[in-house]
Amino acid sequence: MANGFMGKLLNVDLAGGRLTEEPLDETLCRDYVGGYGLGARLLYERIPKGADPLGPQNVLGILTGPLTGTAAIIGSRFVAVAKSPKTGGWGDANCGGHFGPHLKFAGFDGVLFSGISAKPVYLFIDEGRAQLLDAADLWGLGVTALEDLLVQRHGKGTQVCSIGPAGERLALSACIMNDKERAAGRSGLGAVMGSKRLKCIVVKGKMAVPVHDAQQMKELRKKYLKQATGAFEVFNRYGTAGITHDAILSGDAPVKNWGGAGATDFPSQRGRRISDEAVVSLEGYKSYGCWHCPIACGGRVTQTGGRFPLTLNDGVGHKPEYETLAMFGPNLLNDDLASIVKLNEICNNLGMDTITVGATIAYALECCENGLLSRQQTDGLDLRWGNAEAIVALAEKIGRREGFGDLLADGVWAAWKRLGRIGTEYAVHIQGEEIPAHDPKFTPGLASTYWLTATPGRHTQGGELVAGPGVAVPDVDKYAYSGRAEGHHILVAAVEVVNAAGLCLFGYLSYPFKAVLEQLAAATGEAWDMGRILTAGTRIYTMRHAFNLREGLNPLARNMPGRIVGEPPLREGNVKEITVDYRMLAREFLERLNWDPRTTVPEAETLEQHGMEFLADDLRHANVAPA
Repeated sequence: MANGFMGKLLNVDLAGGRLTEEPLDETLCRDYVGGYGLGARLLYERIPKGADPLGPQNVLGILTGPLTGTAAIIGSRFVAVAKSPKTGGWGDANCGGHFGPHLKFAGFDGVLFSGISAKPVYLFIDEGRAQLLDAADLWGLGVTALEDLLVQRHGKGTQVCSIGPAGERLALSACIMNDKERAAGRSGLGAVMGSKRLKCIVVKGKMAVPVHDAQQMKELRKKYLKQATGAFEVFNRYGTAGITHDAILSGDAPVKNWGGAGATDFPSQRGRRISDEAVVSLEGYKSYGCWHCPIACGGRVTQTGGRFPLTLNDGVGHKPEYETLAMFGPNLLNDDLASIVKLNEICNNLGMDTITVGATIAYALECCENGLLSRQQTDGLDLRWGNAEAIVALAEKIGRREGFGDLLADGVWAAWKRLGRIGTEYAVHIQGEEIPAHDPKFTPGLASTYWLTATPGRHTQGGELVAGPGVAVPDVDKYAYSGRAEGHHILVAAVEVVNAAGLCLFGYLSYPFKAVLEQLAAATGEAWDMGRILTAGTRIYTMRHAFNLREGLNPLARNMPGRIVGEPPLREGNVKEITVDYRMLAREFLERLNWDPRTTVPEAETLEQHGMEFLADDLRHANVAPA
């Protein structure tokens, strides 16, 4: 199968301990590209309507794309897919590092896990040979110690993706980790993996990934590496930490649980303490990249002294990325960089999404500030804005489900319900998914992305925030809410294909988009242009959405936190007096897609146009309530 795929999937029945190989359907790959596009199509058939996300009927998939593990620029990504225990609908989480390419080098394009094992197990794949092994001695280990042990056990070239104690305890804040610090962070999929008693997946191999024209792939890589543009310089020098200071002052980053403004609550001198030069000046800083990545946005640091020493890897930890810096920084009014480095270590090792943990702690802090929680309820922790010691202690409790941390371990929505629905305004989420550190009041198109996409509250699903160089869209005034649907559609479709292909968004933001088209053509042997991008991207977007519709989930019925759209508007800062008309943005986008404006069910002719007639009967009887 010379199209960027190895040609087969591995099905793992955890209840019965059975492993079977399945030929990859070339037609589905052509239509849905790979990754979560292919995953959504497969899991729609394999997960029954109404399945318990933490039960045996849910299917957890780990899938790659046609450019993963090839010579394509930053073809390092894989995706985890399943029904989400956070939202009750479609769930996916994208991740880089080295695991995705090495899954293909081990012989498979993806693995699909069904059922629940009677005991802890792990999957080991070595040069196309797969087996389930006992994980009794691994259960309870943090991610760092686990990876070290498995590399020692299985030898050089071993790559691991795993859950930490948070996933074992079914915390909905749990994610799936690899490379000790790379996280498939959203949708609560670490809890799905934990519910199946699957500790980790270990891969090893040197099998070649077949592509249509290997020489052309190499030449394209050489050609486009010389054309770095867009975000390359900042990401190469600082990683995502390079945008932190400016994001705080511009109004892009959350400040004081989305209720504050950078200019007044977290001014420039505080922002500088946790941004760009401050981060790369940390002791022992050394940059590194994911598999064959020319940007190398990652970094390692040393922190052996002070109030927050790192306790793993002889004090060597990982540089926090922007989302972590923002969610544990201005979001909590915390400018102690050492504490954020420590929080990063805690979340990585216990296997937690830093967006979810930061947002949930912010909710607790604001409840305490307003007298809705007592210190007795918080295990005696003094939960004040910027109290780094208490924040670090609470994160540890969350990951281990201890005391007050147990109450917060499933995220903002669950905590709000368990606490008697106190502080509703402070519980910032959409359908159970916490909001990432990018504000629609600064980038208005994000509002419809957050509200409508199959995985709510997700900044990596396309739209204005992630517009790559060379993707032509109509020029529209930033705060004109009408007339944006065409450009939004193009950007959403482009990112759907980039994600499904196994490419990194930072590559999409740093190189001409023509590179994506030409690399897909060289890998698959088929022509790719913007017309096909729009068609394929819309098909993937629709497939993920259809999973939710079948569950009766209408995105228009989701809550929209007033704070992120300016209801009421802020009175200070760079985005003061801004209220985003997200309803108009959503209405025009639905019109553009030809989906019903009240139920969001695609019209029959739209399904036919994209070769998705098989959905028609299901969606006709989906019982989606109009909103």
